[in-house]
Amino acid sequence: MRINLEPIGIIKKAGKYSEILIYSEFEQIIKNLVSMVGKGSVGGQELLVVHKNYTSSDGHQVEVTKTEVVERDGNVLKVGKMNANDDSVIDIRLSITDGLSGDL
Repeated sequence: MRINLEPIGIIKKAGKYSEILIYSEFEQIIKNLVSMVGKGSVGGQELLVVHKNYTSSDGHQVEVTKTEVVERDGNVLKVGKMNANDDSVIDIRLSITDGLSGDL
């Protein structure tokens, strides 16, 4: 089965951090993240980033990377260093593993 997914952004390396630029037509995703966190800062939150890794030998695979948000500036998320550069972002979600027990 082959599924084509439209990217919502791109990952760029920025020194000791990575930056996730969310395309303007998908800014609602950032607004949803901020509303989930509440009035506090998005910084310090852990994210799961689903991205297409173009360095992989299999061009049909995606990676899921867990990283921490350092800061947000509009539709740009500065996150901890990721092993990705120029990768297309498919989805981002808040990581909720802190609240789960090991009984699953």
